[in-house]
Amino acid sequence: MTTPSTPPEHAAPVLRSPEFGLAVGFLLGRFALGMEDLHYGYWDEDLPVTPDQLPRAQARYTEELIADIPAEVRSILDVGCGAGQTAHRLLNLGYRVDCVSPNPFLSQEAKSLLGDRTTIFQTKFEALETDRRYDLLMFSESFLFMKAAPALARAQALLRPGGYLLISDIFKLPSDEPSPIGGGKDLVSYLALMRASPFELVRDTDLTARIAPTFDLIQRAYTEAIRPVYDLTLARLDASHPWLMRAIRWRFGAAIRRYEEKHFSGRRDGAHFQRHKSYRRMLYRLPGFEARHSDPTPHGA
Repeated sequence: MTTPSTPPEHAAPVLRSPEFGLAVGFLLGRFALGMEDLHYGYWDEDLPVTPDQLPRAQARYTEELIADIPAEVRSILDVGCGAGQTAHRLLNLGYRVDCVSPNPFLSQEAKSLLGDRTTIFQTKFEALETDRRYDLLMFSESFLFMKAAPALARAQALLRPGGYLLISDIFKLPSDEPSPIGGGKDLVSYLALMRASPFELVRDTDLTARIAPTFDLIQRAYTEAIRPVYDLTLARLDASHPWLMRAIRWRFGAAIRRYEEKHFSGRRDGAHFQRHKSYRRMLYRLPGFEARHSDPTPHGA
Protein backbone atom coordinates (compact mmCIF):
# COMPACT_ATOMS: atom_id res chain seq x y z
CA MET A 1 0.00 0.00 0.00
CA THR A 2 1.32 3.43 -0.93
CA THR A 3 1.43 5.84 1.99
CA PRO A 4 2.01 9.58 2.20
CA SER A 5 5.60 10.73 2.22
CA THR A 6 6.90 13.93 3.75
CA PRO A 7 10.13 15.62 2.65
CA PRO A 8 12.63 16.50 5.38
CA GLU A 9 11.88 19.75 7.17
CA HIS A 10 13.21 22.81 5.33
CA ALA A 11 14.37 20.65 2.39
CA ALA A 12 13.46 21.97 -1.05
CA PRO A 13 11.55 19.29 -2.98
CA VAL A 14 13.00 18.15 -6.28
CA LEU A 15 10.32 18.75 -8.91
CA ARG A 16 10.06 17.45 -12.44
CA SER A 17 9.28 20.05 -15.11
CA PRO A 18 5.44 19.74 -15.02
CA GLU A 19 5.44 19.69 -11.21
CA PHE A 20 7.74 22.71 -11.10
CA GLY A 21 5.42 24.67 -13.40
CA LEU A 22 2.36 23.85 -11.29
CA ALA A 23 4.10 24.82 -8.05
CA VAL A 24 5.36 28.13 -9.47
CA GLY A 25 1.96 28.91 -11.00
CA PHE A 26 0.27 28.27 -7.67
CA LEU A 27 2.67 30.53 -5.75
CA LEU A 28 2.48 33.38 -8.27
CA GLY A 29 -1.30 33.15 -8.52
CA ARG A 30 -1.74 33.14 -4.76
CA PHE A 31 0.57 36.12 -4.33
CA ALA A 32 -0.72 38.26 -7.21
CA LEU A 33 -4.42 37.38 -7.39
CA GLY A 34 -5.35 35.60 -4.19
CA MET A 35 -5.84 32.34 -6.10
CA GLU A 36 -6.07 29.10 -4.14
CA ASP A 37 -6.84 26.82 -7.09
CA LEU A 38 -4.71 25.68 -10.02
CA HIS A 39 -7.41 25.00 -12.59
CA TYR A 40 -8.89 27.33 -15.22
CA GLY A 41 -11.89 29.51 -14.51
CA TYR A 42 -15.52 28.97 -15.47
CA TRP A 43 -16.84 32.31 -16.72
CA ASP A 44 -20.56 33.05 -16.46
CA GLU A 45 -21.82 35.62 -18.95
CA ASP A 46 -22.21 38.26 -16.22
CA LEU A 47 -18.71 37.78 -14.77
CA PRO A 48 -16.19 40.40 -16.01
CA VAL A 49 -13.11 38.83 -17.58
CA THR A 50 -10.58 40.65 -15.41
CA PRO A 51 -7.67 39.34 -13.32
CA ASP A 52 -9.37 40.16 -10.02
CA GLN A 53 -12.34 37.95 -10.98
CA LEU A 54 -10.24 34.85 -11.76
CA PRO A 55 -10.54 33.42 -8.20
CA ARG A 56 -14.34 33.74 -8.48
CA ALA A 57 -14.31 32.03 -11.87
CA GLN A 58 -12.19 29.22 -10.40
CA ALA A 59 -14.64 28.82 -7.52
CA ARG A 60 -17.49 28.64 -10.05
CA TYR A 61 -15.60 25.89 -11.88
CA THR A 62 -15.42 23.87 -8.66
CA GLU A 63 -19.12 24.41 -7.98
CA GLU A 64 -19.97 23.06 -11.44
CA LEU A 65 -17.63 20.11 -10.97
CA ILE A 66 -19.15 19.12 -7.63
CA ALA A 67 -22.68 19.51 -9.01
CA ASP A 68 -21.92 16.69 -11.46
CA ILE A 69 -21.26 14.16 -8.68
CA PRO A 70 -24.10 11.59 -8.50
CA ALA A 71 -26.22 11.72 -5.35
CA GLU A 72 -25.33 8.20 -4.19
CA VAL A 73 -21.57 8.91 -4.08
CA ARG A 74 -20.02 9.00 -0.60
CA SER A 75 -16.30 8.26 -1.08
CA ILE A 76 -14.07 10.09 -3.56
CA LEU A 77 -10.46 9.82 -4.67
CA ASP A 78 -9.26 13.24 -5.87
CA VAL A 79 -6.57 12.38 -8.43
CA GLY A 80 -4.12 15.26 -8.83
CA CYS A 81 -5.48 17.21 -5.88
CA GLY A 82 -3.26 20.28 -6.31
CA ALA A 83 -3.18 22.33 -3.13
CA GLY A 84 -6.26 20.54 -1.77
CA GLN A 85 -8.96 23.19 -2.24
CA THR A 86 -11.43 20.92 -4.05
CA ALA A 87 -10.89 18.14 -1.52
CA HIS A 88 -11.47 20.69 1.24
CA ARG A 89 -14.84 21.66 -0.23
CA LEU A 90 -15.81 18.01 -0.67
CA LEU A 91 -14.92 17.17 2.92
CA ASN A 92 -17.00 20.09 4.16
CA LEU A 93 -19.95 18.69 2.18
CA GLY A 94 -19.65 15.40 4.04
CA TYR A 95 -17.84 13.25 1.49
CA ARG A 96 -15.06 10.88 2.49
CA VAL A 97 -12.08 12.00 0.43
CA ASP A 98 -8.56 10.73 -0.23
CA CYS A 99 -6.07 12.49 -2.49
CA VAL A 100 -3.32 11.55 -4.93
CA SER A 101 -0.48 13.90 -5.84
CA PRO A 102 3.02 13.21 -7.21
CA ASN A 103 4.05 16.80 -6.45
CA PRO A 104 5.78 17.02 -3.05
CA PHE A 105 5.38 20.80 -2.75
CA LEU A 106 1.64 20.76 -3.49
CA SER A 107 1.18 17.67 -1.31
CA GLN A 108 2.54 19.65 1.63
CA GLU A 109 0.22 22.54 0.83
CA ALA A 110 -2.74 20.13 0.74
CA LYS A 111 -1.63 18.50 3.99
CA SER A 112 -1.49 21.90 5.71
CA LEU A 113 -5.04 22.64 4.56
CA LEU A 114 -6.64 19.23 5.08
CA GLY A 115 -4.78 17.98 8.15
CA ASP A 116 -5.84 14.52 9.28
CA ARG A 117 -9.20 14.61 7.53
CA THR A 118 -7.83 12.74 4.52
CA THR A 119 -5.02 10.52 3.30
CA ILE A 120 -2.74 12.04 0.68
CA PHE A 121 -0.96 9.44 -1.43
CA GLN A 122 2.20 11.11 -2.73
CA THR A 123 2.71 9.06 -5.86
CA LYS A 124 1.79 8.89 -9.52
CA PHE A 125 -1.76 7.67 -9.88
CA GLU A 126 -0.76 4.76 -12.12
CA ALA A 127 1.55 3.50 -9.33
CA LEU A 128 -0.98 3.86 -6.50
CA GLU A 129 -1.45 0.70 -4.43
CA THR A 130 -4.14 0.65 -1.77
CA ASP A 131 -6.84 -1.73 -0.59
CA ARG A 132 -9.36 1.13 -0.41
CA ARG A 133 -12.13 1.32 -3.02
CA TYR A 134 -14.11 4.42 -3.93
CA ASP A 135 -17.52 5.43 -5.24
CA LEU A 136 -15.99 8.04 -7.56
CA LEU A 137 -12.58 8.95 -8.96
CA MET A 138 -12.18 12.61 -9.88
CA PHE A 139 -9.67 13.86 -12.46
CA SER A 140 -9.80 17.66 -12.60
CA GLU A 141 -7.17 18.79 -15.14
CA SER A 142 -4.95 15.87 -14.18
CA PHE A 143 -5.84 13.20 -16.74
CA LEU A 144 -3.85 14.99 -19.47
CA PHE A 145 -0.61 14.30 -17.56
CA MET A 146 -1.16 10.52 -17.58
CA LYS A 147 -0.93 7.70 -20.06
CA ALA A 148 -4.59 7.05 -20.70
CA ALA A 149 -4.74 3.25 -20.92
CA PRO A 150 -2.77 2.52 -17.70
CA ALA A 151 -4.71 5.26 -15.89
CA LEU A 152 -8.05 3.75 -16.90
CA ALA A 153 -6.93 0.29 -15.82
CA ARG A 154 -5.90 1.65 -12.44
CA ALA A 155 -9.17 3.57 -12.12
CA GLN A 156 -11.18 0.41 -12.77
CA ALA A 157 -9.25 -1.41 -10.04
CA LEU A 158 -9.83 1.38 -7.49
CA LEU A 159 -13.56 1.78 -8.04
CA ARG A 160 -16.28 -0.18 -6.34
CA PRO A 161 -18.61 -2.07 -8.72
CA GLY A 162 -20.87 0.51 -10.28
CA GLY A 163 -18.53 3.33 -9.33
CA TYR A 164 -18.06 6.56 -11.27
CA LEU A 165 -15.25 8.26 -13.14
CA LEU A 166 -15.39 12.06 -13.50
CA ILE A 167 -12.90 13.62 -15.94
CA SER A 168 -12.75 17.38 -16.49
CA ASP A 169 -9.98 18.40 -18.86
CA ILE A 170 -8.63 19.92 -22.08
CA PHE A 171 -8.57 17.89 -25.30
CA LYS A 172 -6.99 18.58 -28.69
CA LEU A 173 -9.26 18.94 -31.70
CA PRO A 174 -8.30 17.77 -35.21
CA SER A 175 -6.71 20.66 -37.10
CA ASP A 176 -4.82 21.38 -40.32
CA GLU A 177 -2.68 23.99 -38.57
CA PRO A 178 -0.45 23.85 -35.47
CA SER A 179 -2.09 24.96 -32.26
CA PRO A 180 -0.52 27.99 -30.53
CA ILE A 181 -1.81 26.54 -27.24
CA GLY A 182 -0.28 23.33 -25.96
CA GLY A 183 -1.69 20.60 -23.77
CA GLY A 184 -4.46 18.07 -23.86
CA LYS A 185 -4.98 14.57 -25.16
CA ASP A 186 -6.22 13.98 -28.69
CA LEU A 187 -10.01 13.99 -28.40
CA VAL A 188 -10.70 11.51 -31.21
CA SER A 189 -8.23 8.95 -29.82
CA TYR A 190 -9.48 9.47 -26.28
CA LEU A 191 -13.13 8.93 -27.22
CA ALA A 192 -12.22 5.77 -29.13
CA LEU A 193 -10.31 4.48 -26.10
CA MET A 194 -13.25 5.17 -23.79
CA ARG A 195 -15.71 3.43 -26.13
CA ALA A 196 -13.50 0.34 -26.00
CA SER A 197 -13.27 0.47 -22.21
CA PRO A 198 -15.80 -0.93 -19.71
CA PHE A 199 -16.81 2.58 -18.68
CA GLU A 200 -20.28 3.72 -19.77
CA LEU A 201 -20.77 7.41 -20.58
CA VAL A 202 -23.39 9.03 -18.36
CA ARG A 203 -22.95 12.69 -19.28
CA ASP A 204 -20.68 14.76 -21.54
CA THR A 205 -20.69 18.51 -20.91
CA ASP A 206 -18.86 20.86 -23.29
CA LEU A 207 -17.36 23.73 -21.25
CA THR A 208 -15.14 25.19 -23.98
CA ALA A 209 -16.91 28.53 -24.30
CA ARG A 210 -16.96 29.00 -20.51
CA ILE A 211 -13.26 28.18 -20.08
CA ALA A 212 -12.00 30.14 -23.10
CA PRO A 213 -12.03 33.61 -21.42
CA THR A 214 -9.22 32.39 -19.15
CA PHE A 215 -7.02 32.40 -22.24
CA ASP A 216 -8.01 35.97 -23.04
CA LEU A 217 -6.63 36.84 -19.60
CA ILE A 218 -3.45 34.89 -20.32
CA GLN A 219 -3.06 36.73 -23.63
CA ARG A 220 -3.51 40.07 -21.86
CA ALA A 221 -0.82 39.13 -19.36
CA TYR A 222 1.64 38.38 -22.17
CA THR A 223 0.74 41.57 -24.07
CA GLU A 224 0.56 44.03 -21.20
CA ALA A 225 3.13 42.66 -18.73
CA ILE A 226 5.33 39.78 -19.83
CA ARG A 227 6.29 41.10 -23.28
CA PRO A 228 7.17 44.63 -22.07
CA VAL A 229 9.29 43.22 -19.23
CA TYR A 230 10.97 40.82 -21.68
CA ASP A 231 11.77 43.64 -24.13
CA LEU A 232 13.07 45.93 -21.38
CA THR A 233 15.30 43.17 -20.04
CA LEU A 234 16.77 42.43 -23.45
CA ALA A 235 17.34 46.13 -24.13
CA ARG A 236 19.12 46.51 -20.81
CA LEU A 237 21.31 43.47 -21.46
CA ASP A 238 22.10 44.69 -24.99
CA ALA A 239 23.26 48.01 -23.58
CA SER A 240 25.24 46.51 -20.69
CA HIS A 241 26.70 43.39 -22.32
CA PRO A 242 26.58 43.80 -26.12
CA TRP A 243 29.23 41.18 -26.92
CA LEU A 244 27.66 38.60 -24.62
CA MET A 245 24.20 39.21 -26.08
CA ARG A 246 25.49 38.86 -29.64
CA ALA A 247 27.06 35.55 -28.66
CA ILE A 248 23.84 34.37 -27.03
CA ARG A 249 21.79 35.29 -30.07
CA TRP A 250 24.27 33.55 -32.36
CA ARG A 251 24.20 30.38 -30.27
CA PHE A 252 20.55 30.31 -29.19
CA GLY A 253 18.86 32.46 -31.83
CA ALA A 254 16.61 29.69 -33.14
CA ALA A 255 15.44 28.74 -29.66
CA ILE A 256 14.78 32.39 -28.78
CA ARG A 257 12.72 32.86 -31.95
CA ARG A 258 10.68 29.74 -31.16
CA TYR A 259 10.02 31.04 -27.65
CA GLU A 260 8.95 34.45 -28.94
CA GLU A 261 6.71 32.93 -31.58
CA LYS A 262 5.06 30.65 -29.06
CA HIS A 263 4.42 33.23 -26.37
CA PHE A 264 4.23 36.57 -28.20
CA SER A 265 2.36 35.66 -31.38
CA GLY A 266 -0.91 37.09 -30.04
CA ARG A 267 -2.67 33.79 -30.77
CA ARG A 268 -2.86 32.33 -27.26
CA ASP A 269 -6.32 33.77 -26.70
CA GLY A 270 -9.85 32.50 -26.22
CA ALA A 271 -10.66 32.43 -29.93
CA HIS A 272 -7.69 30.20 -30.76
CA PHE A 273 -8.44 28.04 -27.74
CA GLN A 274 -11.93 27.35 -29.08
CA ARG A 275 -10.52 26.64 -32.54
CA HIS A 276 -7.97 24.07 -31.39
CA LYS A 277 -9.23 22.72 -28.06
CA SER A 278 -12.31 21.22 -26.47
CA TYR A 279 -12.81 21.45 -22.73
CA ARG A 280 -15.05 18.64 -21.54
CA ARG A 281 -16.43 17.31 -18.29
CA MET A 282 -17.35 13.66 -18.74
CA LEU A 283 -19.02 11.39 -16.20
CA TYR A 284 -18.65 7.62 -16.67
CA ARG A 285 -19.94 4.64 -14.73
CA LEU A 286 -18.81 1.05 -14.42
CA PRO A 287 -21.46 -1.62 -15.02
CA GLY A 288 -23.15 -3.30 -12.08
CA PHE A 289 -24.44 -0.19 -10.35
CA GLU A 290 -26.97 -0.64 -7.58
CA ALA A 291 -28.06 2.29 -5.47
CA ARG A 292 -26.76 1.91 -1.93
CA HIS A 293 -28.32 5.09 -0.60
CA SER A 294 -31.88 6.28 -0.79
CA ASP A 295 -31.41 9.98 -0.10
CA PRO A 296 -31.17 12.11 -3.28
CA THR A 297 -28.57 14.64 -2.11
CA PRO A 298 -24.88 14.30 -1.16
CA HIS A 299 -24.23 13.51 2.48
CA GLY A 300 -23.76 16.70 4.43
CA ALA A 301 -24.98 18.96 1.62
